[in-house]
Amino acid sequence: MAQIRINITFIWNNGIEKEAIYLDAVSTKDNLETEATFYYNLLDENYTILANGFINIVGDDYLLWLSNNFSTNWVMNWIAKQLNLTPTPIK
Repeated sequence: MAQIRINITFIWNNGIEKEAIYLDAVSTKDNLETEATFYYNLLDENYTILANGFINIVGDDYLLWLSNNFSTNWVMNWIAKQLNLTPTPIK
C-alpha cells in the first residue's frame, strides 16, 4: 500500500461535507504485461475512509508505468490525476 498527501478535497460523506487530505492505494490485480487494477481510499486527517473505489491502468499508461520500473510514486501521481486530485508535499 502507498499513500500520498493531496490538496484538500471536499467529500460528501453520510450527509456531512468532510475534508479528504490523503490518497492511498493498493494493487489488487496486475498481469505484469498490459493492465493493473488498484483499490484506492480518500482519507481525512484521522485516516478515516471518506470515499473509495477501483481504478484500472491499461494501454499506453500501463506501458509508461512499466517504463518507470513500476514506480510507486509514478502510479500514485497517475491515480491522483485520474481522480482529479492534486498531490501536495507533506509539511
